[in-house]
Amino acid sequence: MLTEREELILKAIVEEYINTGEPISSKVVASKYCPFVSSATVRNDMGILEEMGYITQPHPSAGRVPSPKGYKYYIENLLLDCKLPSPQRMRIRKILSNLESEVRDIREIIKTTSWLIAQLSKLLAFSYGPISSGRFIKKLWLTPIDDNNVLLIYMTETGDVEHRIIHARYNPLNLERLSNIFSTKLEKESIDKLDIREILALLPEEESLIKEIFNSLKREYSYAESYIEGTDYIDKIPEFNDPEILKSLINIINKEELVIEQINAAISSGDVWTSIGERGNLTFIVVPYFAKNLPIGAAGVVGPIRMNYKYIIPLLSYIKNCISDMLSVRWR
Repeated sequence: MLTEREELILKAIVEEYINTGEPISSKVVASKYCPFVSSATVRNDMGILEEMGYITQPHPSAGRVPSPKGYKYYIENLLLDCKLPSPQRMRIRKILSNLESEVRDIREIIKTTSWLIAQLSKLLAFSYGPISSGRFIKKLWLTPIDDNNVLLIYMTETGDVEHRIIHARYNPLNLERLSNIFSTKLEKESIDKLDIREILALLPEEESLIKEIFNSLKREYSYAESYIEGTDYIDKIPEFNDPEILKSLINIINKEELVIEQINAAISSGDVWTSIGERGNLTFIVVPYFAKNLPIGAAGVVGPIRMNYKYIIPLLSYIKNCISDMLSVRWR
């Protein structure tokens, strides 16, 4: 841990650099943040911080800028009581309240989250979900249409009711029993963990229908999608004028697995996840969504290392809590 004055100086350098984009001198720190300490003393402390790897000096005659290690310390130790301003919280609540009343599908809620984050952060935002382990079917019904088609209706624990037409030959006398078999199995586990062989063993004569039902549910519930919003903001961020940083960002946009890697880390952590400077001078900040202690999805931003953490982290944390509350209510 740093001393109280070293923390004050590091905090000053981080926040001044975020605001100005210019290396910060000891004179600026002393005059604005340490009025009762000499510039020489501040300069000496900055030298110690540099030796410890928290700040760097781009040029011999320049001031200092935060390093990824410095940003990490700032986030973990100096933003503990940082909260989103009340007007922003009210705005988010209003948007999500309207969304909740208009949208029944969890996938649409998760997709809209990336748009909301992009609008409020002015950064490239992404979301991912729904994760199949959080999608359980509460009840399933099969209704005959004609000799070759069955109407599949099912309700999830979140209250969503869906229907699909299944194409397969079948015996109408077996539909009620098959409905009960599927319902019983799916009440206990998600579709991605369901063993089709157990159902086939109970009604082998309905193999074609069972496989079609299983494949239909599998396609719907075992496929999480990723969404990206905010590409319009890329050319407004000065750091993306650097070809190497822009190349790293484009690589991330084009490779879904790079985003999913960060999302999985956030879900494992259970809270706000940050990755600073580990991929091409970029920062990831990701938050997971949970309902009934099950992971449903995640969302976050990717941008330059010099971003407004004091605003972005409380923003994402607040949206995380709102979405998790919304999903938990729908789950009842």
